[in-house]
Amino acid sequence: MIGQVSPSAEIRPDDQTMEEVMSQYQAALLRYATRVLNNADAAQDVVQDTFIRFHSNWSRITQRGLPVKGWLFRTAHNAAVDLIRKESRLRFLHERKGQEPEPPDPFDEERQREREERHALVMEHLEALRPKEREVLVLRLQEEMSYKEIAGVINRSEGYVGSLIHTATKKLTQSLRHAGVIS
Repeated sequence: MIGQVSPSAEIRPDDQTMEEVMSQYQAALLRYATRVLNNADAAQDVVQDTFIRFHSNWSRITQRGLPVKGWLFRTAHNAAVDLIRKESRLRFLHERKGQEPEPPDPFDEERQREREERHALVMEHLEALRPKEREVLVLRLQEEMSYKEIAGVINRSEGYVGSLIHTATKKLTQSLRHAGVIS
């Protein structure tokens, strides 16, 4: 998938131009912010704000040799939390679904429809989790972040992240099993 970042592909600010970094991480940050906010328009604002902050802090990030991926996701996380607090619309934002449509499969439309239905069911059940549980699962499964990277993004310990992922996975599995999505 274009814009997907491998967890082992950590870069330093001096390795690439700012435009290359923005191009590499934009899609991943947008997916992440959309899942956190459940609002694609607000997610675009958060990602734009993240890159504005990135631009403003470019020299500081370069001088300190900070990991770009962690910095960007942490900044996007903070911007998303700030937006939720500022607008006082937590309930509204978490009820709206931000879904990224999958590209059509020209060879097997039936299989694609089934996959989309399963994806929609999983996303529906994912939305039933607590916001922190949903957030860590998205970071781990969709963004392929390590526990350490997730801990940095949500500003918690790796143990807390592991516990939260375990609890969220167990809840999601039980919910999907109860709904007959998995056996």
